[in-house]
Amino acid sequence: MSDAPTEDTAPGGAPHPPGRVLWSSPLRFSLWMYGIGHSQLLVRSQNGQGIDDEALGLRFEAVERLNVGRSFRGLSLETADETVLAEIAATGVLKPRPNPLLTLVLRSEDSLGWVVCSKVAVGVSRFTGDRPGFLLDPVHFRTRAMRPG
Repeated sequence: MSDAPTEDTAPGGAPHPPGRVLWSSPLRFSLWMYGIGHSQLLVRSQNGQGIDDEALGLRFEAVERLNVGRSFRGLSLETADETVLAEIAATGVLKPRPNPLLTLVLRSEDSLGWVVCSKVAVGVSRFTGDRPGFLLDPVHFRTRAMRPG
């Protein structure tokens, strides 16, 4: 994984600029699971491609809206630029909120998508029972409103 900050703000509390790469990987990823009940999306690398051959995963929580493809050859997680924000705004589905959401772009050489959510975690992904779990300390990106304190 790339060395990325743990929240969606730059030093001093300012938001990251639009189009900033938060995390990237050359691995192949697939849309793995989307649960409407918990509004969670899981995108995983193929087995045998992650850290010590463990799959890597991106778990998006409190997903409000999404527009993603099924697979990604190499994956970059970025903050949305003005073009993506305008595309989402044109749908008219998102209303102003007191707690801001993350608007993230998933970009690869063969796919482009976006996710609007409250939090995303990136880490080694393994299923325990019937639920995906994360091993190691994942890298977290979350909205300012979600920060403790």
